[in-house]
Amino acid sequence: MLGIGTGIDHSSVVEPANLKEITGNTATTLQLWLQNNTDVTTSQWKDSSGNDNHATQSSEADQATVSGGGLDFEETESDHYDLASTITIAHNQGFCMAAVIEQESASDNMILSKDTNDHIKIADQSTFRIVSNDDTQTTTTMRFTDGAVLAAGSKMLILVNRSAGAENRFTFFKNGTQLTFDTDTSSNEAQGENPFGFDINVLGARSGASQFFDGKILELAFWNRALTATEIADVNSYLQEIHGL
Repeated sequence: MLGIGTGIDHSSVVEPANLKEITGNTATTLQLWLQNNTDVTTSQWKDSSGNDNHATQSSEADQATVSGGGLDFEETESDHYDLASTITIAHNQGFCMAAVIEQESASDNMILSKDTNDHIKIADQSTFRIVSNDDTQTTTTMRFTDGAVLAAGSKMLILVNRSAGAENRFTFFKNGTQLTFDTDTSSNEAQGENPFGFDINVLGARSGASQFFDGKILELAFWNRALTATEIADVNSYLQEIHGL
C-alpha cells in the first residue's frame, strides 16, 4: 500500500526485532538487558531481559543522571549501580556483552564487575580488558592493531564474544566491524588462553568502589552463552539502527 500523499510504498518496511527475539526469545540466555529509553531513572534502570535483574542505586550521591535514554556516569562522583542478582559465567562457558557507550575519558572505564578480580572494562583508548578469577586470576588484554579505536568523544557500539569450551576464542566488534588484536601486546586473548569463569553484579565501577565509568552507558546486554555469527551480526545491526551508528 502506498503511503498517503507520499507515493512511497511502505508495505515491505519491517521493524527491527528486539534482542530477545534475535537471540532465541528467552530470558535463560539473555541475562541482562538495560534497554535504551526504557524504564530508566536516576535510582533504577529496569532489566528488560525478563530476569528482573534491575540495576539500582538508592544513594543519591552515587546516582548517575539520565541522559540520551541511558545513564551519564561521572568518575569523580562514585556513580555506580548494583544488579539485583549476580551473573555467573562458569569455567569453559561462553558469553557475550554488547554495549552502546559514549565515553568522556577512556582510562580504566569499568563497565561491569563484581570485585577487583572479576571485571570487564575499557583500559585505555586502544585496550579492552577482562579479568576472571575461576581457579586462577587471569587477565585477558585485547589491544587493537587499529590503535585508538576506543577513544573518548563519540558514541560507539562495542561487542565482545567468547566461545565456549577449553578451546574458547575471543572476538571483538566496534560498530559492527570485527577488530584485529595486536598479538605482540595482547595477552590471553588467543584460542584456549582464558576459559576461566567470573561473576558480575556492579554496573559502572569496580566493586562499587573504584575505576568509575566516565561517560554515558546508553544500552547494555549480556548473554551467558556465546552468540553465533548470525546472532552477532543481527545484534550489531539492531543496535546500530536503534542508535544511528
